Amino acid sequence: TNPTTERRLLIKGATVLTMDPEYGDLTTGDILISGDRITAVGADLTDQAPADAEVIDARGMIAIPGLIDTHMHAWQTPLKGLYAEGWTLDDYLSKAFYLREHFTPDDIHDATFSGSVQMLDAGVTGVLDFCHNVMSPEAADAGLRAHRITGQRALFAFGMLGSFGAPPEDHAWRLDHVRRLHEEVNLGGDGLLRVGLALGSMEYGSLERVTKEIGLARELGMRMSIHQNPPGQIQALHEAGLLDSDIVPAHANAASDGELAALAACGGGISFTPEGEFGGGGAMDILNRAHRMGARPSLGIDTHTRVSIDLFAAMRLTYLLMRNVDAETERRAGRWPLTYSPDVPLVRPRHMLEFATVNAATHLGLGDELGRLTPGRLADVVLVNTEPYGVALGDPAAHIVLQTTPRDVDTVIVGGRVRKRDGVLTDLDPTAAGAATRQVRERVFADAAAHGGPVPDLGPIR
Repeated sequence: TNPTTERRLLIKGATVLTMDPEYGDLTTGDILISGDRITAVGADLTDQAPADAEVIDARGMIAIPGLIDTHMHAWQTPLKGLYAEGWTLDDYLSKAFYLREHFTPDDIHDATFSGSVQMLDAGVTGVLDFCHNVMSPEAADAGLRAHRITGQRALFAFGMLGSFGAPPEDHAWRLDHVRRLHEEVNLGGDGLLRVGLALGSMEYGSLERVTKEIGLARELGMRMSIHQNPPGQIQALHEAGLLDSDIVPAHANAASDGELAALAACGGGISFTPEGEFGGGGAMDILNRAHRMGARPSLGIDTHTRVSIDLFAAMRLTYLLMRNVDAETERRAGRWPLTYSPDVPLVRPRHMLEFATVNAATHLGLGDELGRLTPGRLADVVLVNTEPYGVALGDPAAHIVLQTTPRDVDTVIVGGRVRKRDGVLTDLDPTAAGAATRQVRERVFADAAAHGGPVPDLGPIR
């Protein structure tokens, strides 16, 4: 595309879920896009569209804002399935996470490329890539380079966690490199790719180290995320005067009501990875409590070592988990068949789509730019095909959450660019992503074997 020529798109005839209460849903609606922005949404925009606008026939489709994954370790994409046997956290650290020591910058590049392609193919237009495998400046540069190639909207969260027991100078170069990347990417880029911080895990470091990281991020205006696993860590940040909406705690199963109240008070929320949490035996009531207290949840896949890159499945499981927690509460109170208490808001499928769009955009620091299909916002749009079997009855958001898989993703648009059309990626090759995965496995596993580490079986299919 000629960079001096503004792209113009007219999406016609879709069921449009704007996710904005002012605009609501359009049973049959159009979306007009100029450049990287939505310029109009309405019942029939044919007369408003320029003559040179590309028209996308979206009859039989549901238009939703691009999905956003707020907690993903893209570098682990080639380790697909390695953590699928219900291991403990210690097993994960010793059998999967330890492999990061054997990743070269080329491996980080190829793994990130593969994960990003798969996400785009599945309708995930935006991601917080929590890269806790930055073992050198070159590794961070390689991950960023991969995101530039794929063109996914990405917040590359630079991992501050080095090798366990690393000396202080390991922390110092990370802080210095983040400052340089901020100047190159955040100030010198086009906004599609940004750098943030994946704060060091407090259980492996110290509050003092994390305080330095937060100070740098706030000086530079960066977004942050942190693994929140042991109880009390959100409270520790709050008591230290460090908690604010620019930090998104991931997982947070052990968060207390007081910690959730502190998050809600500052306009923050949590990133929850339902498949990993549920499979790992984590407490599931955190979602219901966070949702009701206003600590807005968003969703993530976490790691391909355990589950597929599929936010539709994550939304579906989240809905079922939240309904189950509510039902258990009612049963314990002696109300059966279920008669929900008047003060208990009934969670609905539409809330799940809100988690993966509106809330997620806020967590990426783009709440005014993304997450809704309304004029003036960035044009990240996904069209879901409901054919050949037809749309589900009732709320179309329920069709998205309860009926849709990545195979139903017909069209993906990021910043006004069509990245997938008629079910096929337009400028990225899935076979190249698969080849990148195999290359990383062969290089990493060979290096691990050479150093006497446990090496997974590549299996009969290469």
